[in-house]
Amino acid sequence: MAPSFTRALAGSLASVLAVGCTLTPPPQTPGLVLEVSDLDHFNGADAATPEIAPLEAWWRQIGGEALDEWVGVLRCDSLPLHEARLRAVQAREQEHLVRSDSRPAVSMTGATTTSRNLGPDGRFSWSEGYSAGLDASFDVDVFGRLRTSERAAAYSAAAAELAYRAAEQREIAALTRNWISAVALQRRLDLAVANADSFRTTFELTDQRYRAGSPTVSASDVQIARQNLDTALIDIPNLAAQLGIQLLVIDEQLARLPGESALEFSGSLLPMTNLQILVGQPADLLANRPDVAVAELAYLAALEDVGAARASFYPALSLSAGLTFQNDTPEDLFDWDRHIARLAASLAQPVFTGGRLEARLRLEQAQAEELAAAYARTTLAAVVDVEIALENLNGLTGQKAQLEAAVASARLSNEIVQNRYRQGLVSILAVLETQRSLNAAEQNLILTEQALANAQVDLFVSLGGDWTGVAAPSADTSILTTTRTSGD
Repeated sequence: MAPSFTRALAGSLASVLAVGCTLTPPPQTPGLVLEVSDLDHFNGADAATPEIAPLEAWWRQIGGEALDEWVGVLRCDSLPLHEARLRAVQAREQEHLVRSDSRPAVSMTGATTTSRNLGPDGRFSWSEGYSAGLDASFDVDVFGRLRTSERAAAYSAAAAELAYRAAEQREIAALTRNWISAVALQRRLDLAVANADSFRTTFELTDQRYRAGSPTVSASDVQIARQNLDTALIDIPNLAAQLGIQLLVIDEQLARLPGESALEFSGSLLPMTNLQILVGQPADLLANRPDVAVAELAYLAALEDVGAARASFYPALSLSAGLTFQNDTPEDLFDWDRHIARLAASLAQPVFTGGRLEARLRLEQAQAEELAAAYARTTLAAVVDVEIALENLNGLTGQKAQLEAAVASARLSNEIVQNRYRQGLVSILAVLETQRSLNAAEQNLILTEQALANAQVDLFVSLGGDWTGVAAPSADTSILTTTRTSGD
């Protein structure tokens, strides 16, 4: 299996940042994660097709270019995504702050003083003095406390960036579902209008035949036809209102003013008759799910925090140096004969802390164990998500096929009964019954296709979505391979 983003990042950080000894415990891949990576296939997929579904711009497979344009607007203007993006920026800046602790600190100083002096003659005089200096300090970090903190911050920053990518996929999925709902409501509205037109035609034909004195049509037949027309008209205003509300929800998600999406909405679902389910192997899932990567990074960061807690038990060595010039006049300030140089080293060893260091170590170890369990839980949840999506897709695909056959049969029955009614061979009740059956079948087909499209969204998101635009450092090490080869 190709190394995941997280594991490639772990190897890269280890080679760049790990200099000298480290007290960080080696990562132990949870047993459940190893079991998942060893699975040959998902239960709901064909074991003979190990390919993974194309995840690049997966929403195009559902809504085509129309939906793709809205996704582009979402990525640029979404307020929740903007907030998530800024959280990732903050995490990266926090990493820079932590890294600066291990760099030498250099500062410049300058001062001027004015003093009043009492001379031998009893008179006061004024004198001025000038000084300038350069000070430098450096924490040698013999036992790697600062380096482990750097690695922990780097893992946390990478996790924040992946969390942003995961948030982007969630927002795209939410937009796609809202878009699917709008398409389904538009189709239901169009069907309701067409159904009302059909009942209107039946009413007009019945009324015309009754007025012409047809012996097969009674006044009650006319009233029944009118009642069914009135009933068919009831749903139209409600469906139109639901569609308007759905488009307003999309306006909010796209950070638009209310009503903008309604002006350009003309979406439709792409055909799903040849839906192919390509989910690859469970091991691929570990490389593609951003939430799994985030959980793994959090675990790695916690191990580095354990290392930092251990390093705090050992001495801390600091070096400092300074160079100061002093003189009575500014033009002669940097006279080399008037300089003072300092070079110092300090060694600090904790002696008694009231158990604070021990408690911190135990706390960090417990947090690392908790995050290891969370990593395993997230991995298992990812596999279950795919299995549920597959089961749902399989069931809805079969249901859609049956409904398409039922709609075709209902249309044929309605056509036959309509022709026989025009010839006066059947009653109005037969016509209305076939019309209602056809309408119910078409409504169920629309709702099933909506559910099937949402199931596709669930599958694409459960497979990880399209977040692979993040550039992963090139490295061939991973927690999985390290654990298996070392036997730790």
